[in-house]
Amino acid sequence: MKFWLVFVLFLNFADAHVLKVFARQDGNFVEIKSYFNASSPCKGCEVSIIADGKVIQSTKTDDKGMARLEIKADKFEIFVDGSLAHEKRINFVADMSNVAADEPQESDFILKFISSLAIIFAVFGALYIIKRRR
Repeated sequence: MKFWLVFVLFLNFADAHVLKVFARQDGNFVEIKSYFNASSPCKGCEVSIIADGKVIQSTKTDDKGMARLEIKADKFEIFVDGSLAHEKRINFVADMSNVAADEPQESDFILKFISSLAIIFAVFGALYIIKRRR
């Protein structure tokens, strides 16, 4: 019986160096959440995005254990280093169909400019007609 009690107690402490990392895609960004076993956030932990064996981005987590980085590759690894042997590496595959184009199209700019002018003329035209009726 003592053996099982010690064994269960050992299993409880075996999880002491666990760092849990979760990632999800939000448009053009990947949001990373990391925390330790006791649900305490991994504050100021180094986060690296690794693609093809090279670090392409890095940042640190905030006070809530959250980090947010722009997606620059289809597939990459997320490596979170919580120091003192607390580290976790997960693979992430981005859904590039949800990623919007970064650069606005010139036709969008022209369309917005023309529609803005049309709205201005419509407002002042309506004011002119209302004032003229009086």
